[in-house]
Amino acid sequence: MRSTSDNTPDTYADRFTRYAKHGLYLSLTIGVTYGLYRMFRRYQTSADIPERVIKSHEPIHGIVIDVSDGDTLRLYHTPALQWFSPPPEKKRGMSKWSISVRISAVDAPEVSHFGKPAQPLSAEAKDYLASQVLGKRVTVVPLAKDQYGRVVGSVYYRSMFVFKYDASHEMLKAGLAVLYRGGNAQYNGEKELLERIEEEAKQAKRGVWGLKKGKFETPAAYKAKHK
Repeated sequence: MRSTSDNTPDTYADRFTRYAKHGLYLSLTIGVTYGLYRMFRRYQTSADIPERVIKSHEPIHGIVIDVSDGDTLRLYHTPALQWFSPPPEKKRGMSKWSISVRISAVDAPEVSHFGKPAQPLSAEAKDYLASQVLGKRVTVVPLAKDQYGRVVGSVYYRSMFVFKYDASHEMLKAGLAVLYRGGNAQYNGEKELLERIEEEAKQAKRGVWGLKKGKFETPAAYKAKHK
C-alpha cells in the first residue's frame, strides 16, 4: 500500500481521489483529441457523413463547386480547422471528393438528361441557383439521405456577409421550383411557410406559374411520365 512522506498509509478516500483525477485527465485527453479530430476531419462524400450528424442535423459548412440543376449542388466540405482550404481547381472526378446535396422541400424543372427533353425554365432555374450559391460558402443543415445517397438538407448562404438566405425559400419565391410533395419530403418544420411562399409566387405568376396553360407540368409529373 502506498504511503505518504510521513509514512501514513493511504486511505480508501486518498486512492479514490487519485484514481478519480487520473480518470478525469484521461477523459479530458480523449475529449480534446476527439474534438480536434472532428474539427480536422473533412467529409469527402455523403457516404462519409455519420448517421449521427444526419439525425442531429449538425450543420456542415463548405463551398459550392457545382450546380447540377435548380435543386441539386455539390459541396466541398471545409471543417473548422480547414475553413480557408480551397477546393481543387480540377473538376474531374469531383464525385469522389465532394458531397452531393439535394436542396430540401423544393422540386425544380428537370434539365435534359439521358435523352429526355428539358422542362421549360429548367435552364433558368439552374442558372438562378448558380448565381446565388456557386463558388460561395454555404451551410447545409442535413435532414436525411435520399435513395441516391445524396444529403437532403436546408442550404443557407449570405449576401454581403450580412443577409442570410435559404435556398429553398429563394427558389420558391422566384417561381423556379415548386414545393416537393413526394414521399419522404423534408420541410425542416417549415411546411406552412413554404406553402405560403409558393402560393405568393403562384399568384404573382412568377417563373413556372407564368407559363401558358398546358405548358406547365410539375417536375414530379414529368418524372413519372418519363420513367
